Amino acid sequence: MDLRSSRLHPYETGDDILLYDDVVNHFDESQTYLSDESFVPVNDHFVPPEYIDGEFQERRTILADGAEQFGVTAVAFDNQEELLWMGNQGGHVTSYYSAELQKHTSFQVHATEDIRCLHTFENGVLALMPSALRCQMRRGIPLFTHSSENMVQMQCLLQLSPQSLLLGGHTHKLIEFDLTTNQEVNLLDAGKNGCAILRQHNRFVCCGDPSGNIELRDPSSLRVEHSWETHSGSLSDFDIHGNLLVTCGFSNSVRAHRQGGLTVDRFLMVYDLRMLRAVSPIPLLLDPLLLRFMPSFSSRIAVASSIGQLQLVDTVTLSEPDLTVYQVNSGNSLSLALDVSTSCQALAVGDSGGSIHLFTSQNNAMFNAFSRPTEFADPIEPFNPISITDSLAILSSVPLVYSTPPTTMLSDWPKKFLKNVCRPTPPIDPEILRTIKMQGTIGYAPNPNTKLRNQVPYNMNNRSTALEQRKNEENSTPFAVIPKRYRKLDLKYSKSGLDDLDMDQYNKTPFSGLEATLPNSYCNAMIQVLYFLEPLRHVVLSHLCHSEFCLCCELAFLFRMLDVSRGQPCHAGNFLRALRNAHEASALGLILPDQNNPDLRKKTNLISLIQNWNRFILHQIHFELLEETKRREKENLKAPPFVYRDTDFPSIDLPRQKRKTRPDSSEETPVSSNIESKDEETEISRMFGTKQIHVHRCLKCQREVSKESSLLVCNLIYPENEPVRPITFCEVLSQSLCPQQTTPAWCDQCERFQPTEQSRRIKSLPALLTVNCGMDNNQEKSFWQTQMDILVKNAADSSASPGGKPCRYGTACSRPGCRFKHPDQRPGGGGGGNSSSPSHLYYAHSWLPQHIQVDLRASGQVTITKLDRPDDTLPSDKETYVQTEVYDLCAVVCYIHEERRNLVGIMNVGPGYHQRISGTNASQWYIFNDFSISPVASQEAVWFSLDWKVPCVLYWINHQASSHMLPTPTLDLPVDIMAAETCLATSGRGITYTPLSLEETPAPGDLVAMDAEFVTLNQEESELRSDGKMATIKPSHKSVARISCIRGQGAQKGLPFIDDYISTQEQVVDYLTKFSGIKPGDLDANYSSKHLTTLKSTYLKLRYLVDIGVTFVGHGLRNDFRVINL
Repeated sequence: MDLRSSRLHPYETGDDILLYDDVVNHFDESQTYLSDESFVPVNDHFVPPEYIDGEFQERRTILADGAEQFGVTAVAFDNQEELLWMGNQGGHVTSYYSAELQKHTSFQVHATEDIRCLHTFENGVLALMPSALRCQMRRGIPLFTHSSENMVQMQCLLQLSPQSLLLGGHTHKLIEFDLTTNQEVNLLDAGKNGCAILRQHNRFVCCGDPSGNIELRDPSSLRVEHSWETHSGSLSDFDIHGNLLVTCGFSNSVRAHRQGGLTVDRFLMVYDLRMLRAVSPIPLLLDPLLLRFMPSFSSRIAVASSIGQLQLVDTVTLSEPDLTVYQVNSGNSLSLALDVSTSCQALAVGDSGGSIHLFTSQNNAMFNAFSRPTEFADPIEPFNPISITDSLAILSSVPLVYSTPPTTMLSDWPKKFLKNVCRPTPPIDPEILRTIKMQGTIGYAPNPNTKLRNQVPYNMNNRSTALEQRKNEENSTPFAVIPKRYRKLDLKYSKSGLDDLDMDQYNKTPFSGLEATLPNSYCNAMIQVLYFLEPLRHVVLSHLCHSEFCLCCELAFLFRMLDVSRGQPCHAGNFLRALRNAHEASALGLILPDQNNPDLRKKTNLISLIQNWNRFILHQIHFELLEETKRREKENLKAPPFVYRDTDFPSIDLPRQKRKTRPDSSEETPVSSNIESKDEETEISRMFGTKQIHVHRCLKCQREVSKESSLLVCNLIYPENEPVRPITFCEVLSQSLCPQQTTPAWCDQCERFQPTEQSRRIKSLPALLTVNCGMDNNQEKSFWQTQMDILVKNAADSSASPGGKPCRYGTACSRPGCRFKHPDQRPGGGGGGNSSSPSHLYYAHSWLPQHIQVDLRASGQVTITKLDRPDDTLPSDKETYVQTEVYDLCAVVCYIHEERRNLVGIMNVGPGYHQRISGTNASQWYIFNDFSISPVASQEAVWFSLDWKVPCVLYWINHQASSHMLPTPTLDLPVDIMAAETCLATSGRGITYTPLSLEETPAPGDLVAMDAEFVTLNQEESELRSDGKMATIKPSHKSVARISCIRGQGAQKGLPFIDDYISTQEQVVDYLTKFSGIKPGDLDANYSSKHLTTLKSTYLKLRYLVDIGVTFVGHGLRNDFRVINL
């Protein structure tokens, strides 16, 4: 009998179609449709006539890959895409697309072992073999292969969660596997018979062993809660849907026992998971081997026998049950695998003959209700055919493989034209050869002057016109050349971050810079200024409190890191983190929401921003020191003994004191309630504070009210609406320290607003004088520029005397700012006929002095004088002046006006810092531009070109204080800092580690294993270069999330003594769960179940271990310590 399909489908070939007998001899591939009516479709020979109109039809039957040798052992419908997966006995996996079973991917998983189980999930497909677990992408790319000594005769797997798997087999262990770390995390006892089948219920994890027992385990702890003996012989298969558990298997009957075998139970055992007991079994028309619930039908089950029979039964008793039995076209092959799609429109059966049978309920069956698109391979672009008779065809449109030697192309150039020929060397002048003198291999000869340098022909008549035009262009050009040391620098980051960068090209000094990739790193220059102020550094390093976001503490931690970094750039992440959490900083607008936004950066006024930051940081440190002082005094305060005073209990006989309404001129001016008492003083107010008295005098009634305060930062006040005249910087500074103005104010005596004269009087001068220059408007810049022009013009007039040296070029001189005398030069005019002053005069004559002398009068006014040298102190009358101080300029913060805008700091690093770092007593000026540090001359600190270099903040230090070297304070942390602190999480599970006891106090050289996990706050920014490679513009901003430390010796070696999760209030863009294990909510005190602490408390533990001198062991410790700020 000739058996052929009535139609040849496009995906089939002669080798793919199931043919029987000698059908191959009669097959003609060129004939797609068979016209002979005697042929019958192959399905009609195997499907009985009464089943042709059944609900399911066998739509497709194909031979799987390797069907000639291996049978199909596993089939699985993809839960995300329209794919059907197959695994065979030869370790091969193939996927088929849609109900047409078009081959999608095919790959070998194992060379010898068979595929026991297939499971699809979001990222790929899992294939389980007896001794290994393989994960592949749906495209076929392998992700990982896991094998261990625990994986022996594995049989089944179950996905408990997106990150967790449960593996079982013919062994006494159940393996819990983590998909994020690709590691085994737990081993459970599976019993002596092992676990052959795993199914999941919302209340239980069900495990079936080959002996017929099913155990119900708790999903959280995986402990056995209940067990059933379903079949006396063996368990074949079972499935769960809703609250029903249905099994099929074998029993040990008397007859079978005599014959040495088992008997198939022709019924399904049904168990109710709510009542945990068996209900009525379901009889069948076949011997069940495999079964699956139909997900869309809560009470329907597909049951298959070993000989290819398929029956659909209902668990609910019907008046007319469906007794239809479908026959799979498997020939004599045994059915080994069965699966049902989630849409219940398709069933797949795999047999031992290597065939896959697909049953569908409709022609266009869908595997899933909502499948995502499947990725296919790129189609091969076909080439347009060219007729052999087309004489105009373009033959170059046909691709041709490039020929390799010795094959050559006809169009190849001859070899004689492909040689590299260098340009011939020009002949050497004979005069040079005649006068040359050889020194070894090098020859020297005088210049014969036969050729002029840059010789260009020009017209003599147009020479004067060209010179004048050139001068005008030079004077009108707005272009300013900014030195590289002032510009905003970019680093080319590699995959290793800063480890592979050569920082010597940016910093050849022993001092350390600061990284500029973090948000709000505009304050790097001010941080360096504070660090190189010796008195301030000493105060900050001596401070330690319990406040989580104390800026003074974080500044001290950063200063310690700058002390030990030895030229390597430091990471100021912890300090900037505390700055972002300071409410006062946010209220003052000091926190930039997105520093990398170009539009926002252009709108930000960096000049006023850095001056506000300077005022804020000094006041914040002052209040933090004050709070800590009050806290300590409160702890040490003891109640004084009771002393009776009459004034505390006044009687009617005591005269009442009269309240003064007007001050007596003979007495001292009363001080209002706003006077800053001595109890409010700190080291900052004593160091930076200028003691002053605010006096408010009513011009109507002459009533005066005064109050005393401390001025930490002085703002320069420039003259307004005055004619252009020379005004020194000292005059402006003295006027700014003692300003006077008239403004309307409320008068309590007049009981109305009256014109009031407001003035300030100085009581004492500070050790450190801090000045904000303003310069954030054109009026102030114009005043500063005018004073510089007047100063330079006077210097140019004094240098251009009649007896000056004449210029050798005479009237033909074209050099701008020539310093020599010219015939046409007017007295007092600029050199060379150029009206603009030479640039070297601006550099040599600065309006800002480097040394000043401040004399305080008894009246509260100050007189400030410029000094060329600090030793040139002017004599002062002790009766007139109550205090005299000499100040040296020690730091300047400048704004660099360029396309990217920048802030740099120019500092005079004293001998104390050089002594600690390099052992020398030198004093040198440096420019600190983030991580770039360059030595400069002292004159560069007071030289400003206001078109691109604008002064913002000035620091003067008392000359006597600048010469004092203060020792670095040692902050001894107590050993009890290593004790376990209170968990911040409201639902924390407690500590998961064993803290160090008093007997385990770390000693120098002790081994400590450390590991740190991080989360990402800002993603990495990259760009695609022209060569196709990705270049990192800005690395990702990471924050520490977990720190663990493990004992390296002792009786408890290997046990952790630190395992802290760091609480964060900032927005996390990537928890890096695959690497860190940190999940959303773990760092939130409201939802976390971890042992949550503050970053400061954990940092102090590590700081204690570092100070003790323990030896840390771990991977990537250099980067971990950098981000943790150690």
